[in-house]
Amino acid sequence: MADMANAALFNNRNIPFDVCNFKLDPPLGDQVLVKVEGCTICGSDIHSFLGRRVVEVPTVLGHEIVGKIVSFGPENNRCDYSGNQLKVGDRITWSVVANCGSCLFCLRGVPQKCDSHFKYGHKKLSQEVPWTGGLAEYILLVHGTKIFRVPGGLSLEAACPANCTTATNVAAFRVAGNLAGKIVLVVGAGMLGITACAMAKFNGARKVIVCDTNEKRLLKAHEFGADESSKPEDLSKLVSYVTHGLGVDVMFEMTGVPGAFENAFNCLGIGGKVVLVGSVFSSRPVSLDMEIVVRKLLSIEGIHNYTPDDLCQALFFLNETRNLPWESLVGIWLRLAEVDLAFQLAQSPEYYRVGISNDINL
Repeated sequence: MADMANAALFNNRNIPFDVCNFKLDPPLGDQVLVKVEGCTICGSDIHSFLGRRVVEVPTVLGHEIVGKIVSFGPENNRCDYSGNQLKVGDRITWSVVANCGSCLFCLRGVPQKCDSHFKYGHKKLSQEVPWTGGLAEYILLVHGTKIFRVPGGLSLEAACPANCTTATNVAAFRVAGNLAGKIVLVVGAGMLGITACAMAKFNGARKVIVCDTNEKRLLKAHEFGADESSKPEDLSKLVSYVTHGLGVDVMFEMTGVPGAFENAFNCLGIGGKVVLVGSVFSSRPVSLDMEIVVRKLLSIEGIHNYTPDDLCQALFFLNETRNLPWESLVGIWLRLAEVDLAFQLAQSPEYYRVGISNDINL
């Protein structure tokens, strides 16, 4: 194990990262020290970087991470969430939120809202322990972290987004209920939306409609299971045609953009449900006709992060859908020293994800 290693510090919005060298100590208690194999830049990382969402600084961003176990703390039981034995060198991912397991929210089944939660890639830097985000050579997994072994042979491109994009989708589909034979509308064809198209088909949806302003992203969505696609201005007409005027059964809102929600909301049919996923930054209030909600028997539900069981299901889903071109969604891999360039590129609609890695053949 190295004595020193690098981490990229985020100090304030829209300014260059500060790649610093920090002391690397052995893990204590039940902690686990992990060498970061790869970290993809999530949309929420971009929101933090641009100042759209509040994050305490300085911090080490990055939470879509895959790594290899370097060492265990002396009190660690060396088992993953499913009870499988872990060893040094195992390739793992983990829940983005570490939780206590005993507070009111943990007991209610929403551990992501734990009273004492620890969220990777969102924690203010401690000079003693800077290893809390994925934009670093190492990361330290703290008490309460739920660890999962990555299925053998699963690509880095598929596995990195598992503990954010994919697991959050699983949580959204869990609250959406049974989709067998239903018509699903996905609003937004970014990483969340593309994954939702694939998951809708995997879960038995009869038709998947996707809406976005970007033509290239709509084409990509068809590679992942979308049956029909539309730009916002044509969405109502397309939905009416596909559903014979009845409207869609479930709508997944992945953009967080009020106008996108308002444009698509009237596409819901009687008894329809909308699941809000992309609204993780401040925006204006939406205009909502409560009478329509009542008369059409509609349901609106928000999902934020996920439970450990959702991450378990996300890895199963990725393992079962290896035939899909997940690798095409990470447009470029760069080294940690190129983190500023990575964040510039990650803001372009040309890329679903940009990755940081020091372990692959670039």
